[in-house]
Amino acid sequence: MNLGFSLNMDMRLEQKLTPQMIQSLKLLQVSSLELEMLVKQEMEQNPCLELDDGTEERFEERTEERTTDETDWETKAPDDFEETPAAVAEEARQEIDWETYFDDGFETGTNFNEERRDDDGWEATPVHQASMEEFLLEQLKEKRFDQSLRPLLEYLIGGLNENGFLEATREEAQKKFPVDEATWEEALNVLQHLDPPGIGARDLRESLQIQLQRHGRRDSMAYRIVSECFGLLQKLKIPTIARRLDSTPEEIQAAIREIGQLEPRPGRQLSSQPPPSVIPDLIVEKAPDDSWVVLINDKTVPSLRVSRSYQEMIRRGSRASADEKKYVREKLNSASWLVRSIEQRKGTMLRVMYAIIDSQPEFFDEGPGHLRPLVLQTIADKVKMHISTVSRVTNEKYVQTPHGVFELKSFFSASVTQEDGTEISSVEARDAIQKMIQAEDPENPLSDQKIVDELKKNGLDVARRTVAKYRDMMGILPARMRRKF
Repeated sequence: MNLGFSLNMDMRLEQKLTPQMIQSLKLLQVSSLELEMLVKQEMEQNPCLELDDGTEERFEERTEERTTDETDWETKAPDDFEETPAAVAEEARQEIDWETYFDDGFETGTNFNEERRDDDGWEATPVHQASMEEFLLEQLKEKRFDQSLRPLLEYLIGGLNENGFLEATREEAQKKFPVDEATWEEALNVLQHLDPPGIGARDLRESLQIQLQRHGRRDSMAYRIVSECFGLLQKLKIPTIARRLDSTPEEIQAAIREIGQLEPRPGRQLSSQPPPSVIPDLIVEKAPDDSWVVLINDKTVPSLRVSRSYQEMIRRGSRASADEKKYVREKLNSASWLVRSIEQRKGTMLRVMYAIIDSQPEFFDEGPGHLRPLVLQTIADKVKMHISTVSRVTNEKYVQTPHGVFELKSFFSASVTQEDGTEISSVEARDAIQKMIQAEDPENPLSDQKIVDELKKNGLDVARRTVAKYRDMMGILPARMRRKF
């Protein structure tokens, strides 16, 4: 056995991503709102970035008095701001006193308090909405109960999950408070009498029971079903429930409809989360010549430019230390890459969106019911990009069309191959199944095989297992559970 040291040399190829390339990929994946936050954050950290309001000449627009020896900074690769012997000689001949320069009040353009876009309006100040915990604690102030229970009740309220169900157990409470069974039940009773009804229940069954009690339905068939046949209720075995409770299927179904009007997640009524708003990243409009035009919706993203003053400062030289000049060069390189990455992001998004329009002409002309089968690889081949790039572009991006706002991912769907070899979109097949079920006779619902037969009459040849899969995806119950008595 040889345990000695040895020195070996080998040659291999490796591909590594530079920080600038990672930044470009990150910007490609984010939405317009996230891009706005990233840009503002970068402007706060990088003094070489300025808002481009069009009032100052861009650095790349060369004037006639520039010498032919100067090179456009935008054509340079990163790190091209490094010193050369000629630059060092120029620096010795013509120097700038940076301290005096900054003392004169140089403005970096990063003061957001003074910058305001002409089309910006006043943003509405969000009103504070009480959380579920705050709302319930406020109710305690109006309740009459043994005040010695307040610490325990506050603990229990803090132990509610987002659905309003109690996750804290008596054993856990006993580690903090002297809780016997009587005290626990009394505190639980106070908690479960708070609004909305069903709050403080330990599971769905208890929540439904509390709601029925609060509505004066303790002696109803609905309460009996929840209390005695909850497992059968979850499986919607109506005939079995009817036999067990000595009732008719019609009465059981009427009681189930009553149960269906209750709130399965009472905590949802106290949610302080505002509904998510969707701001489209792209806008597709019809041009006068009937062609489609794609616009980037980046009104909220500040237009940027690299500070000309800092660039001139580096070119002309200064008496600053090497570390200070290195810092400015790094910030200039970072600013340059950010501006380029944003422009590259816009171009990539436009190319992908035009490719989607070219692949889905019926959708944009006639509407959502005319979606073709489409995969990411098809778009990647059209725009001559890697499929991972297309995936990043379409990730969490939305487009505004004449037919509404859609996620870019929604334009991609698998295909369903029919017997004659033709293909239809899986979205089209799901829509056909859903419409057929919505129009069925509730007393005699369509089985999966009947749906297959009806689809075949309409020219869609779909396998039974495909119908079952799509029905499950849409949350539609089997025929026996959809039957109305």
